[in-house]
Amino acid sequence: MDSFKRKLDKLNIDDFIWLIYFFIVIFSLIANSFQRKYLFTKDKRYRNNGRVITLTLLIVAFFIYFYFVLDSIDDINILRTNKDPDRKRVAMERLITTLVFLVGGALSIYTEIDDKGGDVDLAIL
Repeated sequence: MDSFKRKLDKLNIDDFIWLIYFFIVIFSLIANSFQRKYLFTKDKRYRNNGRVITLTLLIVAFFIYFYFVLDSIDDINILRTNKDPDRKRVAMERLITTLVFLVGGALSIYTEIDDKGGDVDLAIL
């Protein structure tokens, strides 16, 4: 029964994360509109507003992937007592995948902060 409750809790968290992704899409479109206005007007306020939104979205995405890393580690710890090698392998693959996304997110945040001119376009959101 504990496994059932754990899976149900994870699904509820996943639903919440999908809602966050919905808002990420909306705010990404807003950030793009600011970038578009900057291209036409060369008004740095538009560029800066777009960059702030993009950086905020990258940080939110980073914490989502951080949650998935912790969840993957939790799955591996639970499976240590399990004798099924296939489930252990899949759990390890999931951990590696989420770690790659987490590292990519961290590098994207660094790139966005390091781009003082605001000319690097990150095509990840």
